[in-house]
Amino acid sequence: MWSPEKIAPLGPVYVAIADALARDIEDGRLEAGERLPTHRALARQLGVNVVTVTRAYQEASRRGLVEGEVGRGTFVRERERGALPYMPATETEPELVDFDFNVPFGDPAILDAASIFREFAENEELAHLATGYSPQGFEAHREAGAAWMARTGLETDPGRTLITCGAQHAMAITFSGLCEPGDLVLVEELTYAGMKALANVLHLRLAGLPMDDDGLLPDAFENACRKGTAKALYFQSTLQNPTGVVMPAERRHEIARIARRYGVVLVEDDTSGYLCAGAPAPAIAQAPELGYFLSSTSKSITAGLRIGYVQAPTREAVERLAANLAATAWMAPPLMAELATRWIQSGRADRMVEEKRAEALARRELYGRILADLPTRSHPSSSHVWVPLPSPWRGDDFVAQARRAGVAPTPAEMFVVGRASAPHAVRLALARPRERADVERGLRVLADVVRGAPKCRSLC
Repeated sequence: MWSPEKIAPLGPVYVAIADALARDIEDGRLEAGERLPTHRALARQLGVNVVTVTRAYQEASRRGLVEGEVGRGTFVRERERGALPYMPATETEPELVDFDFNVPFGDPAILDAASIFREFAENEELAHLATGYSPQGFEAHREAGAAWMARTGLETDPGRTLITCGAQHAMAITFSGLCEPGDLVLVEELTYAGMKALANVLHLRLAGLPMDDDGLLPDAFENACRKGTAKALYFQSTLQNPTGVVMPAERRHEIARIARRYGVVLVEDDTSGYLCAGAPAPAIAQAPELGYFLSSTSKSITAGLRIGYVQAPTREAVERLAANLAATAWMAPPLMAELATRWIQSGRADRMVEEKRAEALARRELYGRILADLPTRSHPSSSHVWVPLPSPWRGDDFVAQARRAGVAPTPAEMFVVGRASAPHAVRLALARPRERADVERGLRVLADVVRGAPKCRSLC
């Protein structure tokens, strides 16, 4: 069983573990198909916590080094000899244009956090924010969260709203409340990488369903439901990650009708939906008794605000999720929830969203102008763009050559479910670079890479 000979953490420990794994694969200490230690076994061996190992394996998957399968474990991926693994952007590469990690943009000055923090310090009536305890979240915070989610056209209820530590935490408490280890969860065939990581931690089985330019195919969903083994469907109907597509209203209605017919729970993630003005109402608006709706302020307002919201279908479901929330975090930080509430109530959050929408459209206009020969099905308001690559490009070759040229896209393997073959495509997170000029520079580099020929794979 694999044990790294040397871990030299110049940065996060999980990155150092992934680096050691990459070295051992390159040096031939690990062969394709070799099974790696379980998360718990490697954590014990290295003296770190399980979360660190989980993040390390996720990082290795990002680089195309390993693949995991629920119930079987994590294995070294098959690679052609000499092919460089995918490497993530790091702080040691300041000239790299990073289109990899899908973080939000926006000018924090709009929010004026300093004035709110001064009030926190001076107002004795806010003392309960430092001493209170409520797993579901304080009433005022739940009211603001319900109002924030209601902007999508969903009928919300503060009594069925929970405050979480971001969208990923919202997913974790939802699926740990819905599922048992081994349960089957349906997802889009290209799905959010965080869902894959969560399924690995919770020991859930994922099944990817086919998509087209309008998102998840209803017929594929119904065929999977008809087998009677699916517990839930996790999906993103607005600005799906990674494809950036927006599901039309009629298809959302059809997904809801199918879920109701077969009793399959819907978990609808609206993390990126804030960018798409005028999007259809969420699918669960048609089947509220079956639906969990997830939202977040981290992308829509500001990245450091780790506050998410869950709208549960019933009060009983709220109690179940609140117990899971207490078991994992006791409660979301009330100070952060209060900050989010004040920004929402004051209208500053809406101004931030408007700025982000304008900036997303401007960056997408750059993409359409500079990479006009690479059509995309991503919606024009999406801050991430799914880019099918022209022949003879292979996805891994393109990622390797782009990185050598100074640009980091995300490989398609990050989003593929199970052992399915990855399409020859990449995702570009146009929100990642701080300046629009860097976005333009990176896109021009990619245009040059596309126009060139793939280098010999023995040199990649």
